[in-house]
Amino acid sequence: MKIAIVDDERPSRSELRYLIEKYLPYVEIEEANSGQGLMKKVLEIPFDVIFLDINLGDVQGIELAALVKGVLPEVSIVFATAYDEFAVKAFEMEAIDYIMKPFDERRIELTMKKIMRQHKRKQVLRDQSIEALQVKEQAREIGKLAIGTDKKLNLVDIKEIAFIEVDERACKIHTFKGTLQSGQPLKYFEEKLGKEHFLRIHKSYMINLKYVTEIEPSFNNMYVVKLRGFEREALPVSRNHIKKLKEYFLS
Repeated sequence: MKIAIVDDERPSRSELRYLIEKYLPYVEIEEANSGQGLMKKVLEIPFDVIFLDINLGDVQGIELAALVKGVLPEVSIVFATAYDEFAVKAFEMEAIDYIMKPFDERRIELTMKKIMRQHKRKQVLRDQSIEALQVKEQAREIGKLAIGTDKKLNLVDIKEIAFIEVDERACKIHTFKGTLQSGQPLKYFEEKLGKEHFLRIHKSYMINLKYVTEIEPSFNNMYVVKLRGFEREALPVSRNHIKKLKEYFLS
């Protein structure tokens, strides 16, 4: 765990370092005596926690916390200060804690326990995200697409997907075995399947080019396509995409 202590008073920094190391002796701790000093470190070090004084010489701690969050969105902020009037603003910024000077050892211990609980939760979420990404990559390697639905991961044969349709804020994946609903936007599937003989033909449709059986003129100089197994569906092709569709079959 990487921790930063930001205070323009050296004795306060030293005392806080002592109390933190007493509870967590193996953490990495960096110190800064100004907002500018912290920002230089933030650009180089991915801190997990920052203990931040409210009244720094060059910037207010609340403003500095907002700047830090812009660089490290997941960092946990603890305000360590002699001023209690900023507590409401601090928690509006989702600070993990607000501790008062002079520091109390028992109070710091409670803060560190809170930090460790949050750190473990974040680590679990990171591990789950990495695991899900690995599953998706492995699925691609064996010709499958991982589609999350209702807290479940469905592995669908890419060759079984006929077309994907935007349905309000979600997408319907139409396969020869049925239809799946996904919360991912069409752009996501365009990025995942763009090299798998899939083409976006409309703001709301993406098709598997292998199953195109007809391309027909429609009204307003537009076209529709029909797919094998879905002959009753006339999928619209926008003017912006008809050129690419024709090029695929005529080149």
